[in-house]
Amino acid sequence: MNLLPLVFLLIENEDDRAFIEGLYTQYHRLMYAQAMRILNQSEAAEDAVSDALIALMKKISLLRVMECNKLRSYVVITIKHTAITMLNKGKRMQLPGDVTFDQIADTSRTDDRLLEQAGVARVKDAIRTLPPREKDIMMMKYFRDMTEQEIGEALGIRAVSVRVHLSRARQHLAQALNGQGAE
Repeated sequence: MNLLPLVFLLIENEDDRAFIEGLYTQYHRLMYAQAMRILNQSEAAEDAVSDALIALMKKISLLRVMECNKLRSYVVITIKHTAITMLNKGKRMQLPGDVTFDQIADTSRTDDRLLEQAGVARVKDAIRTLPPREKDIMMMKYFRDMTEQEIGEALGIRAVSVRVHLSRARQHLAQALNGQGAE
């Protein structure tokens, strides 16, 4: 069953809906091909395209002002990261406990130790309490596996600024996980 029409219905603004539908029409084959290269399964690739569209819907204002080349690159990066995330989730589901999380995390880093101690679900809940920019950057960095350079390009800021925002976000996240709030 193709859920894409349902995804489009999530957009209330007619112009935005038309923009995303046009984006889908223009880049569907490319997105599907990228997802297939990573996932090697048709249904999973279609799911990845749907998930990537949802991620792109959140960035409509940014996408509208991008040049064609940058828009295409942004779409490709989004589908690649979505597919990789799906692949990693699939691998995690096959292993008992948090074994794959240990394989993914570099335990020498403080923020990764924090993730191990708190648990991914609790961390996601805490991330949701962060200010919007910090929340977006944390999600891109740790759940979409984007580099600081890619995040900077996606948000229109320098990689150095991304590092500063990540540092603040980690501090706020630690406070939230310790019950002190993100303020």
